[in-house]
Amino acid sequence: MASSSPNLACSRSDSTPIGVIEVLATSAGLYRVNLLGPRSQATSSHSTDLHESDLTRLTLQQLQEYFSGKRREFDLPIDWNHYRPFQKEALTQAMKIPFGKVVTYGELAKQMGNPAASRAIGGAMAHNPVCIVIPCHRVVASDGHLTGYSAADGLRSKQWLLELEGHTIVREKLV
Repeated sequence: MASSSPNLACSRSDSTPIGVIEVLATSAGLYRVNLLGPRSQATSSHSTDLHESDLTRLTLQQLQEYFSGKRREFDLPIDWNHYRPFQKEALTQAMKIPFGKVVTYGELAKQMGNPAASRAIGGAMAHNPVCIVIPCHRVVASDGHLTGYSAADGLRSKQWLLELEGHTIVREKLV
């Protein structure tokens, strides 16, 4: 999908505490945040000849501020053009979860007025192309267990992000 966008910009940082991050943006806003994992394992599916933009550089700056504890909210435009309506609604709701808080898939479904949609919420979170900025890591199972995280290192990345925000996790469960 990304390669079909004629005005795609890309920035990459090899020096974040969570590993290599690649940020892609269109003229409409942030398109993807890819957590690629440790430098030794990170591979990009995007061309290295893509240009950077003010937005991709700003996104990396805000992510570094978040990792260093200086930022709790992101102020970045999202390119919502490639989202399905339910996914956009679920991810917009996830953006309201404050730093340091977590909600369950079921709670998020209730907040959206559709209490039976917890599995669909899980699907929307699993296909979040703008992780961290849209904080799908703040959504957990009803029993407090961390569940799938599609970024590199999977649940370890989700755990790291939640611990950064002050949570204690033992055996992949909030305590």
